[in-house]
Amino acid sequence: MSYNLFTLEDPYRVVIDIENSELGDELSGLDFSASPIERMRSGVRNGDDLRIVLDLNTETNPTSFTLAPNSELGNRLVVDLYNLDSAVKDSASIINPIRSVQSDERRNIVVAISAGHGGEDPGSIGYDGWIKEKNVTLAISRYLRDYFNSIPGYTPVMIRDGDYYVELQKRPQIARDGRADLFVAIHADWYRSSSANGVTIYALSGDRADRENARRVAEKENSSDLLGGVGGDLAIGGLDDDVALTLVSLQMAWSMEQSLIAGTRVLESMGSVSRLRRDKVQQASLQVLNSPDIPSILIETGYLTNPNEAQRLNSSGFQRNMANSIGRGVMQFFYDSPPEGTLIAWQKENGITPGSYTVKSGDSLSIIAQRFGVTVNELKSLNNLSSNTIRIGQVLTLPGGGPLQVSEHTIQRGETLSEIAVRYSVSLAGLRAANNLSSDRILVGQVLKIPTI
Repeated sequence: MSYNLFTLEDPYRVVIDIENSELGDELSGLDFSASPIERMRSGVRNGDDLRIVLDLNTETNPTSFTLAPNSELGNRLVVDLYNLDSAVKDSASIINPIRSVQSDERRNIVVAISAGHGGEDPGSIGYDGWIKEKNVTLAISRYLRDYFNSIPGYTPVMIRDGDYYVELQKRPQIARDGRADLFVAIHADWYRSSSANGVTIYALSGDRADRENARRVAEKENSSDLLGGVGGDLAIGGLDDDVALTLVSLQMAWSMEQSLIAGTRVLESMGSVSRLRRDKVQQASLQVLNSPDIPSILIETGYLTNPNEAQRLNSSGFQRNMANSIGRGVMQFFYDSPPEGTLIAWQKENGITPGSYTVKSGDSLSIIAQRFGVTVNELKSLNNLSSNTIRIGQVLTLPGGGPLQVSEHTIQRGETLSEIAVRYSVSLAGLRAANNLSSDRILVGQVLKIPTI
């Protein structure tokens, strides 16, 4: 699709010229009452071209992008009209290598959750032609939000929380505006073979990082692409290009390193609920992961073209378990190296396990167990409960929140090494090393040593 978009003033208008096109529907019945559009009109231009004019009641900042055809819709052109005031930002690019402490020295860790696709962009379509990636990713993202809302010390930020599309370049900016410590993009995959299955996690590739670094330096004088973070912001707009490139490259290297560590922790955790297609974090040139100041990972939760996996991914129970496993992996990542000034850092310094939950009105052990992807017996054993009775305000310790003071574990039927690692919040590598294991094979009745700190 070839098109041109531009704006006019006195009065404000957005004009869209589309080559070799014609209007298929009438525009007169459209309702623009909740938008800056007063009316939409169209006409033929240069014989075969279509011109669409949006008459506006205020000045806007329009952006546009195209979507490829899918099984339901053809080629699409999407135009977003943004309020000009919210689009104007400080012209200097800034970089923040170190997150500082807010006035409250026990701030929450902020996790940005980005449900893939949305709105006019359904993403992958399932084997049955009905299951859409945009719906699966939003459901898992909402369960992940609920998980972090229930854990003291964490605040989730939803990049989208409905059936609408958010441009790729705007997703990291929303995370940055929310002062996120980690960006997690949730997706589901597609493949021509229906047998493809399993979880894959991606971080940014080195080649893409180099291109992003060069772009930020080239645009540093008049860019609205602000590098956020907490405290000590360093403006690079007036710096020499070589100095600016060095600073941006150092920050990007830190972000990529942390992204790989976070992805590894999440992979280890997700292995308890789903097959891993790749047992190591992959690196790819993905625009949504290009933040130099926010560690970022993209999780392909499975394949919608695989009938069995698609049905699981479309199940609310599996979606919740998937989200809980992601949440436990993220918690382990932050417990290993908590950001300075956070509640989790304070808890670790004072020997407090961050995996705790305060009982609220309406809670029961079974509800709490389901919410966090554990069993009732695990909760009772970990909290020395002789019955299922709990009281409002009671603080329960949760498996997976931090290292538990357990020295041995006897293998039960159906357990896997990765599941045990997640339960006791240790790494697979650490569990193998403590037990001199050369592989992940374990036997029922085998006694494992659990590394403790």
